[in-house]
Amino acid sequence: MRLWRKRQLMILTVCFLWLWSVALIYWYVVNREKDDIRDGVPLLLWWTNDVTWPYNELRRCGARTCHVTNNHKKLQEARGILFYGSNLKTFDYPLPRRRAHQWGLLHEESPRNVPFVPYTEFLQHFNYTSTFSRHSNLPLTTQYLPYASDLSSMDFFRSFEDKQVLQFNDQIGSVVFLQTDCNTMSGREDYVQELMQYIQVDSYGGCLHNRDLPAKLQNDYLNNLYSDELLRFLSPYKFMIAIENGVCEDYITEKYWRPLIAGIIPIYFGSPSIRDWEPHLNSAVYVADFANASALAAHLHFLDENATAYDTYRSHKLNRANPIANSMLLQHLLTRRYHTEPQKAELSLFHKFECLMCEYASFTPQSQSANEKHYSCPLPPAYAPLQQRKKPKYASDWRSMMNVGRCQAQLLDKFLRANRSFTSADFQKELKRMVQQELCD
Repeated sequence: MRLWRKRQLMILTVCFLWLWSVALIYWYVVNREKDDIRDGVPLLLWWTNDVTWPYNELRRCGARTCHVTNNHKKLQEARGILFYGSNLKTFDYPLPRRRAHQWGLLHEESPRNVPFVPYTEFLQHFNYTSTFSRHSNLPLTTQYLPYASDLSSMDFFRSFEDKQVLQFNDQIGSVVFLQTDCNTMSGREDYVQELMQYIQVDSYGGCLHNRDLPAKLQNDYLNNLYSDELLRFLSPYKFMIAIENGVCEDYITEKYWRPLIAGIIPIYFGSPSIRDWEPHLNSAVYVADFANASALAAHLHFLDENATAYDTYRSHKLNRANPIANSMLLQHLLTRRYHTEPQKAELSLFHKFECLMCEYASFTPQSQSANEKHYSCPLPPAYAPLQQRKKPKYASDWRSMMNVGRCQAQLLDKFLRANRSFTSADFQKELKRMVQQELCD
């Protein structure tokens, strides 16, 4: 009996030791995989402060894997340094830059908040980019169009006759404007104000406000730009103002796609290359085709009373056999690697940008530089045509801001080439001298 108990104890001891060894090995493998890049897993470092909490992820990108962190103490180990454009500073860069460091820039916005980005002097210091430009390494041109099928969906479609009835019964205009920002590089607010002299424009946002949104839409419509409630509310209108806040090649936001989804004709001004991306020829009324708001309003009045002419702009809804005739747009939508739905985190812009940099950091030496095609914005800033060739109210302010941006880009180029760390005080002192001596023109 004692011998049997000893054997039981021995078996239990062996089993315990075996389980402990397995647990120890598992813990070692998992933690080594997450926290140690000495096994050859490249390290990517987010330099800009995009999240306030410690970020430490193992990003799996097909056959490749990278360790992604925002711990600046890992700088010397990093292969890729990642920057988010909206959080760029004029003084915060990982210097001195090592030869192995590949810099990547993710920036989906116009230059209104970061005026030094469009200039080659600054862009050339990045090896790879993900911007709205088709020429970037991960183009975001259609980021504001969730699905190709949204263009042909009839969920919010109203016939011309229905719109006529609703327009009469609800006492609404034919044109809707929904914007809060009333100080834009494109002079949007100035143009709409002129248009209001010639046609009724119902303005529900904070800019040029003359009508109130329904109570359920007032609180948070800016964060629900494609909600069923909002699209259904907008759908009775025949036209919607779709003027971007800034003019850049391929910079196309929800202002263009949302009315198309809702079966409304956009009145568009923004990307000079917009016709490369429209679903069909004449998918929108383009502000640039008219000398001024008066001429555009005359065309809108014609379409407002002519069902056949109006519906020629809605082929993406009415041509069921071929809703998207633009092969380039269709190809882009079918092959893009990211998604805009927040619940699909693994397909988010940030995750796909990390995978882009993971691919290059794994195998590619520092061999290329971005240029102005990666972020192409006309300078000085372009704006919608006003009567008597007037300039928008804030045109001089925006032009001055972009001139300072040019100065900032030239100064950043100087500091980054020197490859020595510098402070905000260093930068501001030299920038002041350059501006005072007019060295940036």
